[in-house]
Amino acid sequence: MENRDISVLMMKNMNYFHDFLKVINQDRYSKERILTERQFFALISMREFKKIELKNLSKKLYVSTSSLCILLNKLVDQNYVYREEDSRDRRNTFYGITEYGEEVLKIEINKLVEILSSRIEVLNEEDKQIMYDSLKNIEPIMAKLF
Repeated sequence: MENRDISVLMMKNMNYFHDFLKVINQDRYSKERILTERQFFALISMREFKKIELKNLSKKLYVSTSSLCILLNKLVDQNYVYREEDSRDRRNTFYGITEYGEEVLKIEINKLVEILSSRIEVLNEEDKQIMYDSLKNIEPIMAKLF
Protein backbone atom coordinates (compact mmCIF):
# COMPACT_ATOMS: atom_id res chain seq x y z
CA MET A 1 0.00 0.00 0.00
CA GLU A 2 1.26 3.45 -0.91
CA ASN A 3 1.69 6.13 1.77
CA ARG A 4 -0.11 8.54 -0.53
CA ASP A 5 -3.21 6.31 -0.65
CA ILE A 6 -3.30 6.16 3.14
CA SER A 7 -2.79 9.93 3.34
CA VAL A 8 -5.70 10.63 0.99
CA LEU A 9 -7.97 8.29 2.96
CA MET A 10 -6.86 9.91 6.23
CA MET A 11 -7.70 13.36 4.86
CA LYS A 12 -11.14 12.16 3.81
CA ASN A 13 -11.76 10.71 7.27
CA MET A 14 -10.44 13.84 9.00
CA ASN A 15 -12.99 15.82 7.04
CA TYR A 16 -15.77 13.44 8.14
CA PHE A 17 -14.69 13.67 11.77
CA HIS A 18 -14.40 17.45 11.57
CA ASP A 19 -17.91 17.74 10.14
CA PHE A 20 -19.22 15.24 12.69
CA LEU A 21 -17.66 17.27 15.49
CA LYS A 22 -19.46 20.39 14.22
CA VAL A 23 -22.80 18.55 14.20
CA ILE A 24 -22.20 17.13 17.68
CA ASN A 25 -21.28 20.58 19.01
CA GLN A 26 -24.47 22.03 17.54
CA ASP A 27 -26.38 19.35 19.43
CA ARG A 28 -24.40 20.19 22.60
CA TYR A 29 -25.16 23.89 22.23
CA SER A 30 -28.86 23.16 21.90
CA LYS A 31 -28.75 21.21 25.19
CA GLU A 32 -27.53 24.15 27.28
CA ARG A 33 -23.85 23.51 27.07
CA ILE A 34 -21.78 24.64 29.99
CA LEU A 35 -18.32 24.54 28.40
CA THR A 36 -17.09 25.75 25.04
CA GLU A 37 -15.34 23.22 22.81
CA ARG A 38 -11.91 24.62 23.76
CA GLN A 39 -12.74 24.64 27.47
CA PHE A 40 -14.00 21.06 27.23
CA PHE A 41 -10.83 19.75 25.56
CA ALA A 42 -8.58 21.75 27.91
CA LEU A 43 -10.29 20.20 30.94
CA ILE A 44 -10.16 16.72 29.37
CA SER A 45 -6.40 17.13 28.86
CA MET A 46 -5.85 18.53 32.35
CA ARG A 47 -7.79 15.67 33.87
CA GLU A 48 -4.90 13.30 33.11
CA PHE A 49 -2.66 15.16 35.54
CA LYS A 50 -3.04 16.27 39.13
CA LYS A 51 -1.58 19.56 37.97
CA ILE A 52 0.22 20.64 34.81
CA GLU A 53 2.45 23.55 33.78
CA LEU A 54 1.09 26.08 31.32
CA LYS A 55 3.79 25.33 28.73
CA ASN A 56 3.18 21.56 28.88
CA LEU A 57 -0.59 21.98 28.55
CA SER A 58 0.02 24.35 25.65
CA LYS A 59 2.09 21.68 23.87
CA LYS A 60 -0.51 19.00 24.58
CA LEU A 61 -3.36 21.12 23.17
CA TYR A 62 -1.31 22.55 20.27
CA VAL A 63 -2.18 26.16 21.17
CA SER A 64 -0.01 29.12 22.05
CA THR A 65 0.62 29.83 25.73
CA SER A 66 -0.90 33.31 25.33
CA SER A 67 -4.18 31.92 23.94
CA LEU A 68 -4.24 29.19 26.55
CA CYS A 69 -3.58 31.71 29.33
CA ILE A 70 -6.72 33.65 28.35
CA LEU A 71 -8.75 30.42 28.34
CA LEU A 72 -7.33 29.30 31.70
CA ASN A 73 -8.01 32.69 33.29
CA LYS A 74 -11.69 32.27 32.38
CA LEU A 75 -11.70 28.73 33.77
CA VAL A 76 -10.09 30.00 37.00
CA ASP A 77 -12.71 32.79 37.24
CA GLN A 78 -15.45 30.17 36.84
CA ASN A 79 -13.83 28.00 39.54
CA TYR A 80 -13.33 25.07 37.14
CA VAL A 81 -9.54 25.29 37.44
CA TYR A 82 -7.09 26.43 40.11
CA ARG A 83 -3.77 28.20 39.56
CA GLU A 84 -0.68 27.48 41.63
CA GLU A 85 2.76 29.09 41.46
CA ASP A 86 5.85 26.89 41.70
CA SER A 87 7.41 27.56 45.12
CA ARG A 88 10.90 26.93 43.68
CA ASP A 89 10.50 28.99 40.51
CA ARG A 90 7.82 31.70 40.44
CA ARG A 91 8.01 31.82 36.63
CA ASN A 92 6.32 28.41 36.50
CA THR A 93 2.58 28.25 36.97
CA PHE A 94 0.66 25.03 37.44
CA TYR A 95 -3.01 24.47 36.72
CA GLY A 96 -5.35 21.74 37.91
CA ILE A 97 -9.06 20.93 37.86
CA THR A 98 -11.10 21.83 40.92
CA GLU A 99 -13.76 19.48 42.31
CA TYR A 100 -16.39 21.79 40.83
CA GLY A 101 -14.62 21.68 37.46
CA GLU A 102 -14.57 17.89 37.65
CA GLU A 103 -18.33 17.85 38.30
CA VAL A 104 -19.01 20.17 35.36
CA LEU A 105 -16.77 18.07 33.12
CA LYS A 106 -18.64 14.89 34.11
CA ILE A 107 -21.95 16.57 33.22
CA GLU A 108 -20.57 17.62 29.83
CA ILE A 109 -19.12 14.16 29.15
CA ASN A 110 -22.45 12.53 29.99
CA LYS A 111 -24.24 14.95 27.65
CA LEU A 112 -21.74 14.22 24.90
CA VAL A 113 -22.07 10.44 25.36
CA GLU A 114 -25.85 10.83 25.20
CA ILE A 115 -25.63 12.83 21.97
CA LEU A 116 -23.17 10.40 20.39
CA SER A 117 -25.30 7.43 21.46
CA SER A 118 -28.37 8.93 19.81
CA ARG A 119 -26.41 9.41 16.58
CA ILE A 120 -25.05 5.85 16.70
CA GLU A 121 -28.56 4.52 17.31
CA VAL A 122 -29.39 4.83 13.60
CA LEU A 123 -26.76 2.22 12.70
CA ASN A 124 -27.55 -1.47 12.47
CA GLU A 125 -25.66 -3.91 14.71
CA GLU A 126 -23.20 -4.89 12.00
CA ASP A 127 -22.27 -1.25 11.30
CA LYS A 128 -21.93 -0.58 15.03
CA GLN A 129 -19.55 -3.53 15.39
CA ILE A 130 -17.50 -2.44 12.38
CA MET A 131 -17.30 1.10 13.76
CA TYR A 132 -16.32 -0.14 17.22
CA ASP A 133 -13.64 -2.50 15.89
CA SER A 134 -12.28 0.14 13.52
CA LEU A 135 -12.00 2.77 16.25
CA LYS A 136 -10.36 0.27 18.64
CA ASN A 137 -7.86 -0.73 15.95
CA ILE A 138 -7.02 2.78 14.80
CA GLU A 139 -6.39 4.22 18.27
CA PRO A 140 -2.94 2.63 18.93
CA ILE A 141 -1.91 3.17 15.32
CA MET A 142 -2.76 6.88 15.46
CA ALA A 143 -0.86 7.19 18.75
CA LYS A 144 2.32 6.13 16.89
CA LEU A 145 2.01 9.15 14.58
CA PHE A 146 2.42 11.72 17.37
